[in-house]
This record gives sequence, C-alpha cells and structure tokens, in this order.
Amino acid sequence: LIEAIRRRGKRVGTCKTVFCPTFSIDTPTSNTARHMRAGAQLVCARARHETALIRPQAMALSEVLRAYAGFDYVLLEGDYLSPVPRLVAAHTDADALPRLNEQTLAFVGRISTRTDIALPLPRFNALEEADALLDFIDRHVPDMQPSPALDTPLPPVPGVTDDGFCQCGCHHHQQKQGDVQVTVGGRALSLTEVQRAQVLAWAGEARP
Repeated sequence: LIEAIRRRGKRVGTCKTVFCPTFSIDTPTSNTARHMRAGAQLVCARARHETALIRPQAMALSEVLRAYAGFDYVLLEGDYLSPVPRLVAAHTDADALPRLNEQTLAFVGRISTRTDIALPLPRFNALEEADALLDFIDRHVPDMQPSPALDTPLPPVPGVTDDGFCQCGCHHHQQKQGDVQVTVGGRALSLTEVQRAQVLAWAGEARP
C-alpha cells in the first residue's frame, strides 16, 4: 500500500503502535538512554542516514499526528483502539472477526486469499491489489485532521486489547522475565529460556 501511494507521487507516513508493556525503542546501555535517565525531555539520535527523536513519555494520537503535517496519508499499524477507519489484517476468521467494528472498511492479509472463509466486508490482497485497495480507501476515507476526538479510545476487545500483551502472539514481556541464573565474569545475570537456548547454541557452535 505504501508503494502504491508513492507511485502516485503522494507523501505517506506510518506509525507503529506496540502493546508490549516492556517495549522501549532505546536500549538501556545506549548513550541516548543515559541522556533520558539524566532528565532530558527530548532526545535526538542523529546518524548519517537516519534521525530518531525519542520522548520519555507516551503521546496522544492527535499530538503524534501533528508531526505528519503536510503528508497525504498516515498509516497506523497495530492501533486497535483509536477511532479511525481501519483495515483488518489477519490469517483466519478467528483472528479477524473479533477486530471487526463500525470503523472497519475491509479485510487484508492472508485472510484475503482464503476463499473458504466468508467475510462481511470487502477483501483485498494488498500484495497484488494495492492500487485497487488505495482507490477503495480514497473513496471511503474522508480527509481527517488531528483533533482531541482521536484520543478517545474505543472499548477494549476481550482477548485482543485487554490482556496487556502485544497482539502478535509473542507475549514478549513473559519471555523477558528471567528464570535462569548464570554467572559471567563474577556477575550474576538472569536469562529467559529463549536466551538460555541461544547461549547454549552459541556455545556449541563456538567449540573447536
């Protein structure tokens, strides 16, 4: 969809919502994280090919969208709670139907190719029908400006938005709880089972 927008000479931005309660864009050992801990209210990481602005607090959607002034499209990925027109990307009807609400326009993702699944709204295979999907969006989505109305969340969906986990099934914050204790250079560390398996795999490959 982004590629289709760019082919038409339009400006497009994206915003990825992450539900995982332990997620941070920054790593605790980085210099930018040190700046944040010292009390900086806005941190910029400026590199040769990339610039990142990091704020140490959550921001309302209307405030975030003001940063996209002048863009023709802003695509929000993973934002289940904001009252905006939406496309539901899913694999199965069990994944898709709980996310259906009055804002839903169409279904995309793998479910769009499942002819054995009946859906109550149009479907588009975005990999092959991106231009048709963009035409559909242009017909059904009005021009919207940032406003406080965007900051009132939709009701939570049981099993989808109310369990405190990210919605990709990874349950990252459980994986980050260390159950395995190891000592490295005299320092005690906690590892998850995933990390333990990675270390053991590395140790096996590291042997001569």
